[in-house]
Amino acid sequence: MLDFSNTEIAFRAKNKKDLRRAYWLFKVVSFPWIVRFGKRITPWLIKLHFPITGLIKKTIFKQFCGGETIDECEACTTALGEFKIGTILDYSVEGKTSDEDFEHTTQVILSTIKKASESKHIPFAVFKVTGIGRFDLLEVASKNQSVDEPSTVQEIEGIKARFVRICATIVTGK
Repeated sequence: MLDFSNTEIAFRAKNKKDLRRAYWLFKVVSFPWIVRFGKRITPWLIKLHFPITGLIKKTIFKQFCGGETIDECEACTTALGEFKIGTILDYSVEGKTSDEDFEHTTQVILSTIKKASESKHIPFAVFKVTGIGRFDLLEVASKNQSVDEPSTVQEIEGIKARFVRICATIVTGK
């Protein structure tokens, strides 16, 4: 049985520096107005090339992410695995609109599934269906609404084909 009340076990994979950073990060995000302000201003600061990316990577990103690619995540996955902590490779891209973007996302998802099938430290794989097709088309397809426009039918078929490829990879691990 898992016991989450023993903080010594729960945090043994973290050193004091990591714990202090996590403490202050969670202290800061406990103020809703700071979170709202940060969500509004961050995109503008990035767009204006304000040097905020390093701060984000050293705080929020470091707390919740192991890397930006599967290869970058390897060290974090292995380190956590030594403490019997599993890792999830989650490529969470949404809001794209082109088939090229959806195909790229599908390829990354397939890579994360293959990596999970090869690693004892990655117990399962996840993906967002909204990353492989437009939300409005997913909604139309899920409601079985009739579609007359040939290009829309083709896009929905593309989403279905990407989904089937992902499921086939899940089943085979290849």
